Amino acid sequence: MKLVSSDSSLENLSIINKSAVVNGNFSTDGSLRVDGIIKGDVTIGGNIVLGNNAEIHGGVKAANITIGGKIFGTVYVTGKVILEKNSLLKGDLFASILVVEEGARFEGKSSMEKNEKDT
Repeated sequence: MKLVSSDSSLENLSIINKSAVVNGNFSTDGSLRVDGIIKGDVTIGGNIVLGNNAEIHGGVKAANITIGGKIFGTVYVTGKVILEKNSLLKGDLFASILVVEEGARFEGKSSMEKNEKDT
C-alpha cells in the first residue's frame, strides 16, 4: 500500500505504528498513517491511510481515506474513500467518491451527496 500525501513533504504526517494502541480521540491538521489501533474518534485535516492490520473504533473525519484494515464507526470524507481488498468498514459512510475493490466488506449506509457545510 502506498502512502500518497497531498503535501510535498512528510513533515505534517503522523504515524501510529503497528504496536501502538491509542485510547482516546486523535486529531491533527496534517495527514495520518495508521498501522496500529485507535479506540476513539479521529479528525484529520489531510488524508488517512490504514494499513492491513490497522483498526479504528470510532468516528472518522478526513479529506481522503484509504482503508486496508478495519473501521468500526461513521466515516465523513470530503473527497475519496478507497476500500482495499480484505478491508472492513462497519458503519455509515459520507463521501464524494467511493472506490470498492473486490474482496472489501462494507456494512452500513452510504451517501455520496456533496454537502459543503460538512467540509
